[in-house]
Amino acid sequence: MSTLSIRVPEDLKEKASRLARKNKMSFNAFVNQWLQIAVAREDTLEWMESRLNNKNRELLIYEFGDFLNKPKQGKEPSVTEINRLL
Repeated sequence: MSTLSIRVPEDLKEKASRLARKNKMSFNAFVNQWLQIAVAREDTLEWMESRLNNKNRELLIYEFGDFLNKPKQGKEPSVTEINRLL
């Protein structure tokens, strides 16, 4: 683990501190969580771009829509099973 010192506007720090308290987190945990989210987002976008590079956009959209419209066979969970998982 490393230590990092950054400069942020006071109002941003206050808002982030408020959000951290609202979520019952330390300011440090809150900042770590959002940094992880930002890095994961960038990693995901880079991965998607590398996988979709030089692909026909319209065809991808059509195929994705077609995929979403295909019904999935399977058993719907019962209310008991859903409640057990909650």
